[in-house]
This record gives sequence, structure tokens and C-alpha cells, in this order.
Amino acid sequence: MFALKTGASGLTTYGEAMTVVGSNIANVNTLAYKSSRVNFQDILATSIGGVNTKIGKGVRIGSIQPDFSQGNLTPTSMMTDLAIDGEGFFTVRDELGRTFYTRAGNFQFDKEGFLVTPNGSFLLVRDVDPATEQATGLPHAAKLLGFNSPPEATGDGTERSGVNLRVNLDAESELREVQFDPTNVQADMYNFSTTVTVHDQNGGEHVMNIVFRKQADVQAQIDPATGQEIPGTGVRNRWAWYAVSDAAEFGGTPGVLVATSGGFLNFTDNGRLIDATNGRFVQPAPGAIGPDGQLIPPGPPVLIEQPLQVGFDVPQATLPYEDLPLVVGLDFGEGSNPDDPTDLRTGLEGFTQFSGDSKVFSIEADGFQAGSLEDIEITRDGVVVGRFDNGNNRSLFRIMLTRFISEQNLLRRGETLFEESLTSGQPINGNANEGAFGAVRAQNLERSNVNLATEFVSMIETQRAFQANAKSITTSDEMMADLVALKR
Repeated sequence: MFALKTGASGLTTYGEAMTVVGSNIANVNTLAYKSSRVNFQDILATSIGGVNTKIGKGVRIGSIQPDFSQGNLTPTSMMTDLAIDGEGFFTVRDELGRTFYTRAGNFQFDKEGFLVTPNGSFLLVRDVDPATEQATGLPHAAKLLGFNSPPEATGDGTERSGVNLRVNLDAESELREVQFDPTNVQADMYNFSTTVTVHDQNGGEHVMNIVFRKQADVQAQIDPATGQEIPGTGVRNRWAWYAVSDAAEFGGTPGVLVATSGGFLNFTDNGRLIDATNGRFVQPAPGAIGPDGQLIPPGPPVLIEQPLQVGFDVPQATLPYEDLPLVVGLDFGEGSNPDDPTDLRTGLEGFTQFSGDSKVFSIEADGFQAGSLEDIEITRDGVVVGRFDNGNNRSLFRIMLTRFISEQNLLRRGETLFEESLTSGQPINGNANEGAFGAVRAQNLERSNVNLATEFVSMIETQRAFQANAKSITTSDEMMADLVALKR
């Protein structure tokens, strides 16, 4: 009787199915574990009397199908705990060079500074362009030990780099009576000052003072023919700025403050910045004439207005340090043209000249010393950003994600690892948070997607099916016993 073999196939099949259910339940707390389900198939039927009289020969497991739906994300306190919110796998490589794929992101640093899985496989990343944060080059292991940040000089004004200032100068400031002497700057020669630290090409720190002196108004010249003011001959609401440092920085006498550069700030009557310019020092000679036709009296060098350097939008301060001379850009804010109604600039986001105390709202300088890696941050785009002890942040790597056309045909290799198979399709590499790839969530881990309620129901169904098949065997045995008993 075929019923015995049919029942036996059921016992075998449902015993194996219970193993799958048990494995799901056992891995309910395994990180990023993907549950499986059993797909049953009948065994080829046997004909007993024609085309329409066939009986089945039992059941077998047709396939064990993994479920790649996403598990819940659980927050953690570790920056190297990563989860993928969406499609894709982390790509790892073991010491033998074999490539695997995983959703479990409980990475850690090994003794050599590589970011690895708990079993020691290396997380694969690609180098990143700091400007665009786009991945470049071939995949490689992420080694962070020994990373350092090279020094960077304070910017020269290219793309408004250098020192950025946001300051109000008191419109009611009184004129200083003491003539400004750039070779020996004293406190009574200026109205207001601020200080900023700048860096040379080797990361050396230098203190630069920026002082501001209110300028006397110059009445416009009158055209004798018309009796009207000649445009451009009068000057109002002007301040001079000077870059001042200790003379010892330039090989001079310590303690003596000298101005190495300067320029001018021009404001509207309502306190908005019109423009900021460069300047140069001129040593007056007897009978020297300034750019506006004024007589320059003998005395200390005088600051004469100069246009901005070609290709730069901000004034520059030249600091002739003995070892490494430095040119620093000074961003006083974007000016405005009050005579042009189509000019949408406000002249308010940088320097202003309003009544009230002169004060600094913000002052920032780029450039920094050399630094060592102190911490990392991982963005949703999978970019590993290094935080260095010199205050610099720099993009180091971008984590590579991989997906497959048929991920359900990947081979399980244990330890939550999967491997490419002939039926999974070729790996498709990409970047997190782009296209079909999910975002990387740092300080999160993906939980198992096992649903205990569903698994318990499957367990009951599998158990009952096993019992029913066992019953079919015993029933067939009784039928055979009755058949043998007919002979007696």
C-alpha cells in the first residue's frame, strides 16, 4: 500500500518543516535575522487505471523561502552600530578574501583600527571626495587607526574664505585726535578692536588684531559752473580697518604693535555696508597728494584706498611672518548699492554702522593645526566623518551597500552572512540613500523579523500535520493487519 510511504513522506517533510520553524523561533533575538518559510510540494502522482485515475505519493519540501522584510530598528549608544533603513546589504570581506553580505550592523574596531563584524570580517568602504562626498576608487577595508588631519592655512579670500566677521560699529563714535601710526599702534588711535587667531601653512597659530578707526567726513567739491556737488568727491560714513600684530612676529621689537595691512569700510547714512576695500601704506613726502587731491601732511605712513585684488570678493590682509608669510581674506559682509533699486543685497549680514555700542556678533576663521582622529560620525548617506582634536571635521569614507535582483536566492552562510549564488544575480553596488538603496542609521541595530505569533501558529499547524501523517501510517498498518487476518 502506498499509504505507508505517503505517510512516511509526511513525517519526514513536516519534521524538517518543524526544524525551520524552530530555527526561526531560536533566532527571534538574532540581529537582522531573516526568517524563512517552508513551501510544500506534492510528489509525482502514480496512475492506477488511466489518465484520470492517479493518486498522490506524498509531500516534500519544494523550497525554503527567506523573508527579507525589514526588522524593527532599535536605538543604541554606539556610533559603530549601523542599520539600513530600506534596501541593501553591508558588504564585508573575510581574511581569506571572500565577500559576504549582511544586514547586521554591529560593527566594532579591531586592534589594528579596522571596522569589522564580530567574527572579524572587514566592512568595505570607498574613499570619498570631501567636496562632493561622492564615493571614488575601489572598495577597501575601513581603517581609522592613525588617521590625522593635516594643517590648513587660513584662507586668502578665495570663495570668501579666511576670517568672517559680523560686527556693528557705533555710528556716534567720536573721531580720534591722535594720528594713526602703523609702525607703533596705540589704543588711543582707534575706536574699536577685535582679535582672531589665524593659522599658517604649517598650522602655526598667530594672533591678529583688527582695529577700526572712524574717518572724518570729506565735503564734496562744488562745480563752479553749476553750483552742484561733484559726484564721488565727498566721503561720508567711512571707517578704516587695520590688521595689527606684535612686531616680534615679523622680526621686530616684542610688545610693539604694527599694522601690516588695512583698508576702508563705506556705509550708507542708514548704516548699511556699501563696500569694503583694500588699502596700502604710503610714506608722506613734502607736498604729497592723496588720491582725492588732498595734501598729505608729513608724518607716519598713511593708508591709501586700493581696489580689491582681481578675482577676489573680499579685502586681504598681508601678514609677513618671518617663516611663512600669510595672506588672509577678511569677509566684512556683502555690500549693497543704495543707488540701484534693482540691487537686492541688504548690506546688513556683515558689518553695520548703527547707533549703539560697537560689538562683535560673530567672528570665525578657517584654518587649523594638525590633529588626530578623536571621534567619528556616520551620516544617513553612509559617509564616515572624522572629528579631529583640532576642531576639523573631514569626510573619510563612504560605506558601500549592495543589493541583488533576486536576494531570496542568496546562500545563507551562518553568522547572519549571505553569499552570492548562481541564481541571485550579480551584486549591484551603490551608495546609501541614493536610488533604490536605503539610508544608513547610525546608533541603531536591525532586529530579527521573526514574528513569534506567526511562528507559533506555524508550529501548531506543523505539529498537527505531523500527527495526522503519523495517524495515516498507523491506520494503514491496521488495514494491512486486517488484510492478513482474512487468511485465518
